[in-house]
Amino acid sequence: MKKGLLIICLCCLCSSVVRAQVLESRVNRTTVPEGETFLLTVELKDGKTSSSPDFAVLNKDFTVYSVSNAFRTNIINGNMEQSQQWNLVLMPNKSGKIVIPAIMLDNMQTKPIEINVGNGKMLEQANEKNVQKQVRFKMEGDVDNKQPFVQQQINYTLTIFDAGGLQGNAPIFLTNNTGDWIVKTLGEPKITTKNIDGKDYREIKFNYALFAQKSGELEVPAVQFDGYYLTSERRTDPFAGMFDDDLFISRMNIADVFATRHPVRLTVKPIKVKVLPADAVNGKNWWLPAENVHLYAEFVPNNPKFKVGEAISRNIYLQAVGVIDSQLPDLRFEEVDGIKQYPEKPQTEMRNDSGKIVSQAKTTNVYIPTKSGKVTLPEVKVNWYNVLTNKPEVAVLPAITINVAEGSGQSNMPEIQSEQAQKVNVLKTSNVQKTGKNNYSNISMMVSFVLGALLCLILLKLINVVKEIKTAGRKAKKVIHAARNKNLRLLRDNILEWASTKWPNDKFLSLQDVDEKLQDKEFRCELDKLSEALYAKDASEWNEALFIRVFKKTDKKNKVKRKYNEPLPKLYK
Repeated sequence: MKKGLLIICLCCLCSSVVRAQVLESRVNRTTVPEGETFLLTVELKDGKTSSSPDFAVLNKDFTVYSVSNAFRTNIINGNMEQSQQWNLVLMPNKSGKIVIPAIMLDNMQTKPIEINVGNGKMLEQANEKNVQKQVRFKMEGDVDNKQPFVQQQINYTLTIFDAGGLQGNAPIFLTNNTGDWIVKTLGEPKITTKNIDGKDYREIKFNYALFAQKSGELEVPAVQFDGYYLTSERRTDPFAGMFDDDLFISRMNIADVFATRHPVRLTVKPIKVKVLPADAVNGKNWWLPAENVHLYAEFVPNNPKFKVGEAISRNIYLQAVGVIDSQLPDLRFEEVDGIKQYPEKPQTEMRNDSGKIVSQAKTTNVYIPTKSGKVTLPEVKVNWYNVLTNKPEVAVLPAITINVAEGSGQSNMPEIQSEQAQKVNVLKTSNVQKTGKNNYSNISMMVSFVLGALLCLILLKLINVVKEIKTAGRKAKKVIHAARNKNLRLLRDNILEWASTKWPNDKFLSLQDVDEKLQDKEFRCELDKLSEALYAKDASEWNEALFIRVFKKTDKKNKVKRKYNEPLPKLYK
């Protein structure tokens, strides 16, 4: 009897020692709306390990947002059971049926799991309970013209449907820096409420202007939105059932202080378009595919009187609808006998007018007549292609005839000399009548006055110089601060302000203007990197430390250039 009891005890002990470890995996839902996350749990039962499962196999079809680790110990009727868990928040990278592959840990592996990922329509056909409640977010995109000319504006409308609480940054176009497209935002998004199949959605519409930079079969880039929504306690959140254990998710560093944050990624696939080449009828003319082009001008000041040797400025405006400012051509001014012309560099700007990009270039032309009489300023022409009528057209600024009078400089000189002579004669006469003592007193007063005036001027100039140096220092600090924070758009604006302070006589509208002014190879390289990072999907590789080091060196080399009031700088040799 004692021998039998001993055998039974030994068997129980051995069974507890050799209890096999089991590796299992499970998901909180097998039907997942496109762009939303789900929870994958990998559990090692009846054991512990210092190893980690091989989750690299998930990277092909899923984005891993977070991984957490937990241990559990249960004692039931005196028996102790231990388990180790890994909880992963995953987002599918494609739609359709996806298989979560077997996950390895030591010499064990889990079984594959199949899930169904799709948009709202696909999920409604899945015949699962509460599927309709799970379809919370959608995103759609469309263009208004699938056969545009190269560089012609096409409008892209992006719509996000939100069933509640969606937040995030603005959508981005996945252009991969190919240079095939230029994308411009057309104002702030418009938000309305729309009822779809008896369910209220918040409808958020984004409008963009797109310009293809080459012809042929192209794809309008895919669009991606990364956001999230928040849920609070399970009993008050109708969508909390989407996750088996909110406590685990809150341990994954994606929880807000008072609510759980659930990542959401929405995408719109590329749209195929056929981009037409520049029309053959346009010939060798500048290619400007627009809906309307207009030329107009104004003198500064209005109704000027032209005189030989005196400068008059005229602002000529070129305005085009449906193109960006870089597509505007430079105006050409024919040479005219009897007048010299000095056109300045055009100043461009863009604006959104009822969903259309309107670009404008202002060119200031300075005229200096060299002879009197009638002089005709010739017309100014701009060739453009009307995309509404598919015909080439010409915008014309009509010619005007001006009357040039003799210069006033020579006729005024004798009068000025005469007035000065009269003043000198009066001074001499008064001096003759005064005694030597009075003469000495008057001279002392005049010298004191002149010296005081000169001293005041010197002090004012010194104060202005100090102010300019301090201002330049503040602008440089702003550039460094924006670089350290990797706020690239603010950094670009601060660089333009810094350059304007350094060279107040020049105009800086882009980073290219700064590069042309500096002619510094090392700083040019950093400006090129900054331009690429500004429009890149991921600017994490941009090296702010290297930029700051090169910028400090450039700032030190280029001292503040003082601004002088020259009405016509560099016109005369």
